[in-house]
Amino acid sequence: MTSPVGNGVEIAVGLLREQLPADRVVAGEATAEAVKPWNAQVRQRPAVIARCHTTDDVRTAVLAARSAGLPLSVLGGGHDWGGGAIRDGGLLVDLSAMRRVTVEGAADGALDGAVEGRVVGTADGAEARVAGGATVSDVLDAVRPHGYAAAVGTVSSVGFAGLTLGGGYGTLIGLLGLGVDNLLSAEVVLADGRVVTADPEHEPDLFWALRGGGGNFGVVTELRTRLHPHAEVTTGLIAFSWEQAGSVLRGWRNLTAAADDVDDPAFADDALDVMFGALHTPAGLVLFTSPTWAGDPARADEQIARVRALGEPVLEDVGRRALADAVHAMDELFPQGRSYHLGSRLLPVLTDAAIDEFVRAGDAMPTTCALNVHHAHGAVTRVAVDATAYQYRDEHLVVEILGSWTDGDGDGDGDGDGGAGAAEAGWVRDTERRLDAYALPGGWPNLMARDDPRAAGAFGGNTERLLAVKAHYDPDGMFTAMPLPR
Repeated sequence: MTSPVGNGVEIAVGLLREQLPADRVVAGEATAEAVKPWNAQVRQRPAVIARCHTTDDVRTAVLAARSAGLPLSVLGGGHDWGGGAIRDGGLLVDLSAMRRVTVEGAADGALDGAVEGRVVGTADGAEARVAGGATVSDVLDAVRPHGYAAAVGTVSSVGFAGLTLGGGYGTLIGLLGLGVDNLLSAEVVLADGRVVTADPEHEPDLFWALRGGGGNFGVVTELRTRLHPHAEVTTGLIAFSWEQAGSVLRGWRNLTAAADDVDDPAFADDALDVMFGALHTPAGLVLFTSPTWAGDPARADEQIARVRALGEPVLEDVGRRALADAVHAMDELFPQGRSYHLGSRLLPVLTDAAIDEFVRAGDAMPTTCALNVHHAHGAVTRVAVDATAYQYRDEHLVVEILGSWTDGDGDGDGDGDGGAGAAEAGWVRDTERRLDAYALPGGWPNLMARDDPRAAGAFGGNTERLLAVKAHYDPDGMFTAMPLPR
C-alpha cells in the first residue's frame, strides 16, 4: 500500500470530515483522552479516530486510511492486553457506539434502549444479530429476557466479536462448543471498501477463516450467532485451601475424565463445566473451582456435590442464577484501567508433573495476580479440526496467566529492573516457562502479543489455507487484529 504525497493524517481527517459528523472525528492530542483501553499498559495512541455508528461509517474510515496510507486498527471491547486494537500514529475505527443486539426467534416484543427484540421465526431456532462493538454484557443482557444465552466468555466487558472470532471459550463450552461453532454469518467491510456477508454459502473461505483467524481480514460490523435456552444455570464458586491444591486437581482430573459409556453417571457430563485456578482472597491463597451446571436443574445438587467432594471447601457460593449475572460477577476481578501482563499455555492433559508445576506457580504468585484454567471438552471435540480456522479440537485446557498491578507508571516488562509491574510480569513469564514442557505447540491467539513467536504454530494444518485467504482478502496487510504465522 503506497502513501499519497502529503500528510497522511491531514488527508484522512479531511476525508472523514467530508462524510462523518464533526464530533465523530477525533484527531491530535484529543485522541489520548478519547481512548481508554482495558489495560493501562497500552501506551500507543492513534493519530485519528473515526467514531463509527453504521457500516457505511466503517467503510468510510477504511477507505480513508487506505487513501492516506495510515495504519488501521479496530476497537471493539478494547480487551486485547497487548494493545492490538490501537496502532501508534494510525487511524482507529472505533466501534464502541455500534452495540445493538437484535434477538430473533424469541416471543417478546421490543426492548428498550440500544437492545431490541423482535419475533422472527427461524428454522434453526433463536439467534441474535450482534453489532461489531457489542460486549458480552450487551449480548447476555439482551437475550436473557427471552430465556436464552449465547456462547460467551467469563468477563462481561470483553468485546463479543473479538471473543467469538478468536475462538470463544466460555462456561457452556461442553454443551455449545466454542463461539466460532455458533457463528452463523458475519458482515465484513473489506480492505477495498466492499461490504460482504460471509456464511456457508457466501464467501465460504472468508467465513471459514473468520472462525478462529479473527479480525485479520476486514472489519466485522455484525455477527449472527445461535442462541440457546440456558439463560439460568447453577453456578458459582467452591474454593479450597492452597494446601489441598494438588489433591483437588488430581480429583478434578478424575471428575472430568471422559467415559467410554456416555450414560455412566460416574463420569463427566457435557453440561458440567468446572473451571479452576489460583486466587488470593481474604481467606488466603486458594485453589478455586467455578462449577457451572447447565443440564436438568433437578440434577444440579448431585453435580455440584461431586465438585464439593474434591476436598474440604473454605469458601462456597453456588446457586441457581442468570448466566448474565454470573458473568458480570467476574468483572471486579479484572477491572478496566489496571495494568496487565497476560500469558497462556494450552495443555492437552493435566499430568501429575503439570499439576506440580501449577502448584509451584501458585506458591510464587504475587497477590494481585491469578491463574484461570478453561476446560475444552464435550461439543468442542466433536468438530473437525479443519472445519474452522481454529485448530484445537481435542480435549484440552487453556491456562490463563494473569499478571496485574495498580501502578500504571511501570512498563511491566519483567526485566528485573524493579519497576512497577516487573515482579508480576516476571511471574507470568516464569509460569509460562514452567508449563512449556507440557504445552501444545502454538496457543490461543486471543492471548498472544502481536510478536509472540508461538503464532507460527497456532493454526497447525490450517495455516496454509488461512494465509491464502488472508492474501486474497487483504493483500496489503491492512488488518492485524491477531498474530498470524509469517
